[in-house]
This record gives sequence, structure tokens and C-alpha cells, in this order.
Amino acid sequence: MKNSSCVMLAGAGAAKRIRAEGLQPDQVSVLLGASGGAKWLVISQLDRVLMGEFFRGRQKPITTLGSSIGSFRGLCYAMDDQLSALETLEHDYINQTYASDKPTPEEITAKGQEIIQGVLGTHGARQVVENPVWQSHFVAVRGRGPLASERRAILAPALLTSALANAVSRRTLAAFWERAVFHAGAESSVHFSNLRTVNVQLSTGNVQTSVLASGSIPLVMAGVRNPEGAPPGNYRDGGITDYHFDLEFQHPEGLVLYPHFFPTMVPGWFDKGLAWRWVRGGALNNTLLVAPSPEFVARLPFGKIPDRNDFYKFSNEDRVKYWRQVVDASKRVADDFYHLWQSDRIAECLVQVGPDDLLHKLGGRTAA
Repeated sequence: MKNSSCVMLAGAGAAKRIRAEGLQPDQVSVLLGASGGAKWLVISQLDRVLMGEFFRGRQKPITTLGSSIGSFRGLCYAMDDQLSALETLEHDYINQTYASDKPTPEEITAKGQEIIQGVLGTHGARQVVENPVWQSHFVAVRGRGPLASERRAILAPALLTSALANAVSRRTLAAFWERAVFHAGAESSVHFSNLRTVNVQLSTGNVQTSVLASGSIPLVMAGVRNPEGAPPGNYRDGGITDYHFDLEFQHPEGLVLYPHFFPTMVPGWFDKGLAWRWVRGGALNNTLLVAPSPEFVARLPFGKIPDRNDFYKFSNEDRVKYWRQVVDASKRVADDFYHLWQSDRIAECLVQVGPDDLLHKLGGRTAA
């Protein structure tokens, strides 16, 4: 669709199925959520359409898998009242304020706890654990050696060392970090084939702490020590190993639906500046990625998607105004997806990606 506010990239398997059957909610077995902080605001309206329309009345179990803000969003999907939870998250996230211009990690961590508790309310943790349809999976990492420290003088150089090692090989992350997947149900329905991974069953006692850990950015927030049921240690942002995910994981048979901020993907947090590490199209075989189009982003205020640096670039009043404008504008992304789905035109608007395609070269291309 020309001039669409969203772009849809599909791997070969996903494209073949959607062209044969159309896009049907029950085809989707995994809903994926990336790290990215405030970037999620550009797809919060898309989450509304998915919750309120696309997946409305869903009875078939579905796995949600997220890191950092993707875990916060996944939390909302597991609530009895999904839309109310999402609106609470959006409101509290946008309106977070701090007493000083340079809040401490402890202050930011306390605010994160407050935001999560606002979403959970009194009975939310139990809803996550017992939800028969929305099977939550929150990714965090456990720091090894000096990466478990909260002392900046120890943590900062350890982070740099792990980043440099990662530049040589992503496999080296296993020497520094252990992935932790906090999952609903007796067993995790997602199984990673790379990096050291421990699976931890969600309980009412660790839902809040696991989501907080999943978004605890090193040096910005304090880590979460010894979440209930997990091996002892200090747990941090899951985006370190799985920023946008490399999709190298086993999951229930079906399609992966990936509402994303970008039509591009990098595996881990340290890979953002490594062009050779960006995810290629072959990883998307059974994935449909839906993202704001580059043309839409160019029309946003300041021509960009919100990010964490906005806390430093803008006054609190201007930041809140800007972020609300982005949320309002993103209705176009959600509306375009909804109308394409309802009119059964998604198949003709797909951009199919080949095994060796670099996604960033395809992001600006939409089907006629």
C-alpha cells in the first residue's frame, strides 16, 4: 500500500503462509517484544489494536517473549484487562519525573518498581502466573564476576570488556553473562540455542522483580539481586544478550508476530554499532515484522522516535508533550495495520526478505 505508515517484512515461510491463508490470529504462536525504552511509544497504539481487535477473544495459548520494555509490554498482555494495563503503563511511563536532573540508579530503579506495580495492581502477579492463554516469558541476564557489582568503578570497565569481547564474537558473552528466562507454566515454551541460559518459573513472588530486572540498564539502574526461584546473583537488562533478538530460538509451531519500532534488528545491546552483526533476513523465516515506515518516522516531531536521551535533551514539560504527540501520531501505524488486515490486503503489501538480505536496506521499501 503506497504511503502506508507501516512496513511489513516477512521471511519466506511466513510470506508463503500469509499469501495462501491471509493473516489469521490463530496462526500466531509467539508475540515478540524488543528492548528499546521509550521507543515503544511509537507502537503503543499498535499494541492497542492487537489487544482490542486482532487477538480479541483469543482462546489458543500464545507465548509472549520480551526483554526490557518488551517485558513491560508483555506484562500488559497477561493482565485480565489488557487495555487498561497498557494505558496505565503508557501514562506512568510518559509522566515519570525525578527530583533532580541527574537521578541516581536507585531513584530510577524505584520509579521502575512503581511503574510495574501500577500495572500489576493488587492481583496482577497472579493473573500473569495463572493466565491460560498469554504465556509470559521475560528475559533478563545474570552478571558474572565483576558484572554483579553495583560499584561504578568496577562495573563500567567490566561492561567495556564484555562489549569488546562481543565485538570479536557474540559467543564470548557467555563468559560474562547468563541469560535467564522467567516463564509462566511448568516449562518454558522458548528454547535458546545460543549462550548459556537458565529457565526460571514465574511465581507471584517474582513477577515484579523479573520484569524489573529485564529492564535494569547497567549504570542507569540498580540490578535486581536474587529474584525468587532464580540462581543467586545480580540480574540486569535482558537486552544485553537479546536487544532485538536474533530469532535463533525454538518456539511453538506457528508464526512469530513482531511489532517492532524499526524495520531493522540487532541481536544484542553491544551490537548496535556493529553493522556486520545486524540480523539478516534468513532469521525471519516464520516471522512477520510490523514497524513504522521510515516515511512515517520522518514526519514525527523532531523526525525521530522517542528514546532515553530525551530525558536530557528536553525539559520535562517538553518531553512529555513530545512523547504524547508521538503516541497520538502512531494511531496511523495501528490504523494502517488494522485496515490492511481487515481488508485481507496484508499479503499484497508484504516485503519478503531473503536469507542474505540486510533488513536496513529493505526498511524503506513498501509494496505498491
